Amino acid sequence: MLGFSKIQWNTLHLTWVAFFLTFVAWFNMAPFNTTIMHALSLSSAEINVLMICNVALTIPARIIIGFWVDQYGPQKVFSGLLIFSALVCFGFALAQDFKALLITRLLMGIVGGGFVVGIKMIAEWFPHEKMGTAQGIYAGWGNFGSAFAAFSLPLIAILFTEESGWRVATGLSGLACLIWAGVYYKFCPDAPGKGRDFLVDLHGVIEVSSRRDLILQILLLLPVYGALSLLIWKLSHHPFSLISNSLSIALILGLVFLFFLNALRCWKVNILRMQHPVPEEDKYEFKQIAILSLVYSLTFGSELAVVSMFPQFLETTFSISVGLAGMLGASYAFMNLVARPGGGWISDRFGRRRTLFIMVFGGMASHWLMGEIDSSWQISSVITLAIVGSIFLKAGNGACFAVIPLISKPITGKLAGLAGAYGSVGAVIFLTLFSFISPQTFFKVIAGYAFLVFLCLFFLKPFRVMPRGNKSKI
Repeated sequence: MLGFSKIQWNTLHLTWVAFFLTFVAWFNMAPFNTTIMHALSLSSAEINVLMICNVALTIPARIIIGFWVDQYGPQKVFSGLLIFSALVCFGFALAQDFKALLITRLLMGIVGGGFVVGIKMIAEWFPHEKMGTAQGIYAGWGNFGSAFAAFSLPLIAILFTEESGWRVATGLSGLACLIWAGVYYKFCPDAPGKGRDFLVDLHGVIEVSSRRDLILQILLLLPVYGALSLLIWKLSHHPFSLISNSLSIALILGLVFLFFLNALRCWKVNILRMQHPVPEEDKYEFKQIAILSLVYSLTFGSELAVVSMFPQFLETTFSISVGLAGMLGASYAFMNLVARPGGGWISDRFGRRRTLFIMVFGGMASHWLMGEIDSSWQISSVITLAIVGSIFLKAGNGACFAVIPLISKPITGKLAGLAGAYGSVGAVIFLTLFSFISPQTFFKVIAGYAFLVFLCLFFLKPFRVMPRGNKSKI
């Protein structure tokens, strides 16, 4: 139908299912926020912290996994990550107190790094002219895991008592990951001869082509370390004080040290590299990935944040049951099935840059309107508006990752890891703000940030690729 070969279809289906299951695991807490709060006598503030922890370690994980997948190949990395997902799910299902929940949700954030593995796998098996569609299908159908978790896990849980239902449901999501790890390793090989012809550095260094790009790369690392520092600050202050002030200061200083160490290594490696002429085929503008990282921090970061809070928001605003709130809350992520592939397909045919402009503007307008929602609204109108807003941003996700593999194919994993990390940076910042402001203000903050990203898109240059021997601008 789309001109994919049999092995391309097999690779695509096996990979999006792997991604789908990691998202089911990653978001298996969201439908049960209020249930867990009642079952384990937690406060709403503690639930907010668990939501932040759920996305925090995704920031470094996506960068590190991006480097691993370039070195070891997506087959081994995705299989290993699925096994890790299963173990964390089992630990979460058995948790008996807040600290156990916090540890497992922190570890679960690593599972969110699985996204970049599939980006690399798809980039190896599909040509440029089909990249947007293939990446959109992979990411859209895989991201549907968050909606599936919100919709299906409460239905499993109602078959059991309130105390055990959420444990059974989340444990089953881990079992599914464990089974698929074996399937993926056996039936989804890496593309022959791909991803092995360049050096991989595991210290956060991305090869750039100029001193200006080098400085921009270092500056782009600041929000990554800043978001982790924000989490440490949150855990050390009232009402949690899970770590002492002295320890939090030491940890933040440690992150500052790591930032300078990372920046120094970026400088040394790239300055040494630039002493010799950089081959023309290896040149690219780093500002392209910088802008796309900001786009992804909006489109995916807001998705992570809204999916984490939307069922609870519906439950408390409209006084509906946990099960109904979970099913209605799934509407925000449900459109991933078509919106993200649609964004990739549209960008393939009508231009990457133009598509991003439209999707970011639509997301800005719709989320500003969501900031007006209150209990006087018809719930059908709320769900319709949420679906419209999610379509724009999820299509923006598809358009964004239709472009990233075209920047520099040999380092696709690294670039996807950096952009993916920015998705989690956005989520951490949005969810931290959510713990201080009303849901209505939260939606308007997303809209305000969308406006800033919209302005940045004016500095994004068109891309030139060589599909089927003909140079074209994308």
